[in-house]
Amino acid sequence: MSLIARGLEEAGFPTALVSVMRPLSSAARPPRQVLRKLNIGATVGRPHDVETQRETLRKLVSLIENAEGPGAVDPAS
Repeated sequence: MSLIARGLEEAGFPTALVSVMRPLSSAARPPRQVLRKLNIGATVGRPHDVETQRETLRKLVSLIENAEGPGAVDPAS
């Protein structure tokens, strides 16, 4: 996903990825990443957990809007 995100960034589309495993995702150098303390397979939130899913999306949008540039990280929450 990081390779795809970097390609989109080069084309002018800002991107952000969600990760639950910082060592793995950081090694791939995503343009921006939101770290979440959630389960693998439910990186935006568990099924039917609408509030957690919305919070993850809010963090993604905020990071895209407010990051000073590629490489920004929203710490785990």
